[in-house]
Amino acid sequence: MEYEHGAENQLMHGNPSMRVPSESATHIARADCPHLSDPEWEAHQRLTTVIWEAAVATMLRTLSPTEQHGVALGFVVKEQLPPRLRRRRPGRHRACSH
Repeated sequence: MEYEHGAENQLMHGNPSMRVPSESATHIARADCPHLSDPEWEAHQRLTTVIWEAAVATMLRTLSPTEQHGVALGFVVKEQLPPRLRRRRPGRHRACSH
């Protein structure tokens, strides 16, 4: 591996969490996922604006095609929800005061 600048861009040996992610670790090309339809691929691309691109790349590398379809569908469904329902978390209810 070659680095453009000095030590600040080199891999830290030892602790894997201290390594600088490589381009291949954070980017997946469209050609790598021929099983995804164009709308599913676009959903995964929009998902990178919500979670890190590296997380989406990891999902695309490790999940089965069926699971990848499910992630895309789940994200599209969530996008269609009204904004007030998008961030709702189960188990968090306001206490009623009378």
